[in-house]
Amino acid sequence: MKKIFLGYAEPDVLDNRTELFHILMKAGLQVIPKNISYENVILKSISDEINTADCALLVLGNQFGENIPDYQISITRYQYQECMRRCQSDYSFKLVIWHPAFFEFQELDHRQNEFIRKVRNEITHNVTFTNIASPIQLVADIRLSMEDTKLHDFAVRNSDIFLVHNELDELEAVGIADMLSDIIPVEKLNIIQDSDTDYSELCANQIKMSKLAVIYFKESAKWALPFVQQIWKKVGGASSNTPLLLIGDSEPETNSGIIFKAPKVVSLVIDGGLIPLEIKIQYDKVLDAKN
Repeated sequence: MKKIFLGYAEPDVLDNRTELFHILMKAGLQVIPKNISYENVILKSISDEINTADCALLVLGNQFGENIPDYQISITRYQYQECMRRCQSDYSFKLVIWHPAFFEFQELDHRQNEFIRKVRNEITHNVTFTNIASPIQLVADIRLSMEDTKLHDFAVRNSDIFLVHNELDELEAVGIADMLSDIIPVEKLNIIQDSDTDYSELCANQIKMSKLAVIYFKESAKWALPFVQQIWKKVGGASSNTPLLLIGDSEPETNSGIIFKAPKVVSLVIDGGLIPLEIKIQYDKVLDAKN
């Protein structure tokens, strides 16, 4: 049974933590600890529990946590530091930070705002920050991301734009990448039919290291739609930190119906000459959202 560390929550999100605890249990996950409070906190116990878990889930509200008695740090910040330490030493460990969407419309302590900014700026390949509204969908996405998969030693690296295309569209994709590369670093992947490469696993790893993932198609629409649906699920669905752009050339005309609607996905079919510009526009939106 997969084990998930469900961290201490400040008073304004305590009810959300309680709800998550029951949903996670019903989903067949072992949840630790059952409860954490300032009255009985032992920092070493928190560290030990994080080290034995497969995944950690931290719930952030708008209140800034007070320091633990006799310590110069709050439980929330301590948990976060320990989870990040584990993430850096263990590629398979996953950290999900949930700041529920409805908190965006409530007063936010300026200290908590700075902490949330810090969290978002420190996101890595195995860290996800999400403000998804539904706790049920959140748990479903976490379960999916925790499924047993064979990890491959893929050569992935930090990138601004990750451009994926089918070999049928290699010529056009090279032109798009060349135009973008003049102003934005681009990693490009050509999907070769009948190859033994596990492209879904490769893409999932590279997408987590990228600011924007682009799946491009012109003649390969039959490949693009199921591929983006598969990748979207593999990177965490609505909880993914990296948005996906499914973009196709309006020629041939049959491409007009190739649309995938889902959270964190933009799906467009436009004139081929405008595609590099549209990718740049979507990339700028990603940067604006993080600032």
